[in-house]
Amino acid sequence: MSSDTPPRAEFDHHSADFHEHRRDRWRELRRTPVAYNPNYGGFWMVTGFAEVAQVSRDGETFSSKFVPEPEDGIAYVGITGIPRVKSVPPAGIAEVEGPVHHALRRVLNPYLLPAAVDALTPLMERTAGWFLDQKIESGRIDLVLDFANPVPAVLTMLLIGLPASHWNHYAELFHATIAHRPSAPEYQRAIARVPDMVAELLAEAEDRRRHPRADLLSDLVGLELDGGRPLSDAEISSVLWNLVGGGLDTTTSLTALTLHHLHLHPDLRTRLIEEPALLASATEEFLRYFSVNETLTRTVTRDVELGGQRLARGDHVLISWLSANLDEAEFVDADRVVLDRAPNRHLAFGVGPHRCIGMHLARSLFAVLIRAVLGRLPDYRVDEAGTRFYAGNPELAGVVTLPATFTPGAVVGPPERPF
Repeated sequence: MSSDTPPRAEFDHHSADFHEHRRDRWRELRRTPVAYNPNYGGFWMVTGFAEVAQVSRDGETFSSKFVPEPEDGIAYVGITGIPRVKSVPPAGIAEVEGPVHHALRRVLNPYLLPAAVDALTPLMERTAGWFLDQKIESGRIDLVLDFANPVPAVLTMLLIGLPASHWNHYAELFHATIAHRPSAPEYQRAIARVPDMVAELLAEAEDRRRHPRADLLSDLVGLELDGGRPLSDAEISSVLWNLVGGGLDTTTSLTALTLHHLHLHPDLRTRLIEEPALLASATEEFLRYFSVNETLTRTVTRDVELGGQRLARGDHVLISWLSANLDEAEFVDADRVVLDRAPNRHLAFGVGPHRCIGMHLARSLFAVLIRAVLGRLPDYRVDEAGTRFYAGNPELAGVVTLPATFTPGAVVGPPERPF
């Protein structure tokens, strides 16, 4: 930390009280957009739009990488929170820098560019329709467990080259580690399964070494870094963990939070149904408003000034995407969903070298899911008493269960599952 006395922000961002009132707390903190929090060993809290964007764009000064042991006198904490959760594997592509990061993005890009995502759209639509068909005649559905969870999970499995029929096996573990506090039994049961899950992923990787296919996993296993070195098992498992976790949770969470919001604001739902062309701008607005990846962390690699404060080499930084995307200096009526907001320079996917590589897929899949629900369950009603939100995760927001009722409809697709 700088030798100067900086403004302080003394709060516990892991507390239930902070989580419940976090939008108000972020508003208070934006009055001093860069402040020092002495908790958890000390770190800088960055909450303003301009300051968060500066950190995100400058990957050399604000590093995302995680190194288990100090390197060159710096303890690199990665992206996954302060304090870092020790029981969760490294986040693959998101927690490396330099040539390895560039090489990984080159392998993944062909599968995630707009043209590749467009080619996947018919499968997204068939999969979404099939899961709705399983519930459409009953008039009852859990919009998370029966829909917003399985559809992204299936697409993620297929995209990587993992068995799509195992989607629930993976989804249960990843959602439990994100949705519940570490003290919760659900979290503890899920964490106990992590070693077996990593072993399964590595077994799939070994199968591709022996029997390569035309899929992302085969390309990942076949990647050679500078000097011809292949990725180690630890590197492969961390990349797969990153891809599976990101694919299974973020779009699910955005979809569920949006459907809940549309339930609470029927005027917005009606407008989206009557003006379907609004869905493109509405997608960006829901990305901004919810910012389901609420915070990430960085490590300062050299002395730097940020928001009028002097940060020192080795300092740790927590940036709030949610706070940045609610910054009144950037967004008029920031606390309100404006379906046709323009411009909308939100930071939900980040900016700079670590901008979310799956953003095109996330946008397209979200639009498919929302369009399917509004088209086939237009009068859905959420059971508020049965709805459960994530229990205080400072990094990610989402919904555990979202039961709803609706006017029953007819099955429209074939009975065979499309995956």
